[in-house]
Amino acid sequence: MLGRSYKLRQAVNLFLASADELYGPITTIRRNGWVTKRIPWTAFSLKASDWERINDTRSVIADADDLQQHFSDEKRPTVFCAIPAFEEIQTAWEAKQRCPRFTLYQSAICSGLDKLGKYYNRFDDKPVYILALVLHPYYKIDYIKMQWGGAEEQAQARTAGNPNAVNWHDEAMKVIESAMEEYWNESEEATTKSRATRLPTSPSAAGLQCPIESEFDRHRRILIEQASHKGMQTMGWPAELCQYLNDLPRDVTKDMDVVQWWSVSFFLFFPFSYLI
Repeated sequence: MLGRSYKLRQAVNLFLASADELYGPITTIRRNGWVTKRIPWTAFSLKASDWERINDTRSVIADADDLQQHFSDEKRPTVFCAIPAFEEIQTAWEAKQRCPRFTLYQSAICSGLDKLGKYYNRFDDKPVYILALVLHPYYKIDYIKMQWGGAEEQAQARTAGNPNAVNWHDEAMKVIESAMEEYWNESEEATTKSRATRLPTSPSAAGLQCPIESEFDRHRRILIEQASHKGMQTMGWPAELCQYLNDLPRDVTKDMDVVQWWSVSFFLFFPFSYLI
């Protein structure tokens, strides 16, 4: 609305300048049946400086509108957008807060940043936002390391006098590793139970007409299952995690459909499928 008004400001000014002659005053105030005041259209005329204030307000509000648009998708998941979107608007408003052009709005911008900070800090209690970000092949852990910092940034902050500086990359990795270990163990338990309850059935018992499984047939089948299980155990979730984080596919964008990508890449990073 503000942007549209600013774009049509010449037409708005022309209308206000001629509306009194064409239509009379915009409103008439009466008291006890007597006209006490006529308010003309020109009372709402805006000077060039007024229009610039409107444009400045539009610029500040537009940042919040852009944040909202990140989540306006009916077909694709948008949880991964939460952290980057909040950080984008924080960066934009902090820059405006330092800009002389927006001095008049610093109090409002400061209140907005305080409100953003209140909800941003709640991300610490919800690991799902970090996991959703890492599971996006465009961002992974690289976004967190760049934006939040790692061991090097922690050392610099402590040297500068902040003994409580945190290695945020390490903290994020703890969240990821905890989730991987949990889901990996659950999948292992499910696989073990499945093997334990799987009873061999003879063809005759099943009512099927097929060759009888020989002793070697059964032995070979067991060897194949054991080899497959041993391979998964040998690699383990740490190796799978390292493989995924170090893989940087070129054909991904931040606006891609993450679910669609994982449906195709399911077998490349199998353990991560439990997190989707």
